Amino acid sequence: MTEGRALRNSVLLGLVLSAFSLALHFAPVWVTMLNRGAQTWDGELLAKDYIETMIDEHRSGSDISFRRRPLTTWCVDTLHEVGIPPKAGFIGLGFLLFFVAGLLVFRSAVSLGSTNGQALVAQGFFHLSPTVLFAWFDPMYTYDEPIQYVALIGALLAAQSGRTLGCIAPFTIATVAHETSLLFVPAVYLLLRDDKRRAFMIIGTTCLLFAAFLFFYLPQVGIVGASATDAIARLGTITFNFSSWTMTIETASYLVMTLALPAFLLWRFGRSSACSPTDRIWLRAFWITLLLNTALVLIAAKAREARVLALPLLLGWPLIGKALFAEAERHGGWRSMLAVLRGPRLALTLALVTAGTYFGIRKAFVLSTGIPQDNLYHEYYTVSFVIIVALLYLDRHRESSDLRAS
Repeated sequence: MTEGRALRNSVLLGLVLSAFSLALHFAPVWVTMLNRGAQTWDGELLAKDYIETMIDEHRSGSDISFRRRPLTTWCVDTLHEVGIPPKAGFIGLGFLLFFVAGLLVFRSAVSLGSTNGQALVAQGFFHLSPTVLFAWFDPMYTYDEPIQYVALIGALLAAQSGRTLGCIAPFTIATVAHETSLLFVPAVYLLLRDDKRRAFMIIGTTCLLFAAFLFFYLPQVGIVGASATDAIARLGTITFNFSSWTMTIETASYLVMTLALPAFLLWRFGRSSACSPTDRIWLRAFWITLLLNTALVLIAAKAREARVLALPLLLGWPLIGKALFAEAERHGGWRSMLAVLRGPRLALTLALVTAGTYFGIRKAFVLSTGIPQDNLYHEYYTVSFVIIVALLYLDRHRESSDLRAS
């Protein structure tokens, strides 16, 4: 496949899956942030459209952390200045940036040695991940992540290709968009471990630029002391995430729904012969970032806003295509896998597992906000779990076949 054709396929895939996500958000069967109109999630009337209310809250509301991250609001305000309504600007900006992020995942996968087919699978997995596919379902409440994703993937690509300034600029933008981008400092250091001087230059300059931004920006909006107090107060959010048995299950459910399948695939890939030395470095960076981010979310953020759990996957998504192809190779190819899974006994077993998992999740995984039927979380959780079960069964089937052959 030529480079031009590969890019064309990547663009086409991104457009199709972005349009699919947009259609889901505007489907009349449920209410999301994008089609809610002038009401809250529980039907209380608002003075104006929910998205416009949310933008106002990020611009000048009582939540200090929102006001500390102005990039998305600035972009929407700029679009408004040229005649695009805030709601249309917010929706268009979000989907455009997720589309671009998907293209960057494809590019990152190729730079890590993936074939074009593997890179397309990685891009598709990105768009079909729950925190992207359902980005504006309750209670994802996506706002700054599209800018953060594009900037962070761009920074990682620049670091990998040896462009110092090309890494500093997007890394700084990502950090201004959302300060959790600093969790990628160990990852950047690992990717540049052979050139520690450049690593320290990128990390140090980014931190200085972010500190300079806060120094000049926070006094402008009058949240210097309040910002520090808010950051300290957030450390107590762990009591919210585990405030009851129901909330503990919900927290664990969002964690599993967001991370279980990609983490499972990447763990297995890391143990396979298909994993190159460069892949292993990226995986090490992924696991470190995953541990840091998960701990931070559980302590200082609401885990039910599952998008905050997905951040480390920016390091994992580019490798997912390789991981899935490694699974196929391990089991004799896609056709061989499907042939085993279509067997009457296994098909019945998987049907029972699917039904049992779905009804169990529906009963245990109860949303603490939003309307329970206004999402596909239980269905997504079930599909992810069944895929993991099917792969584990295929392992057992292969081992049994090897024993019979010997």
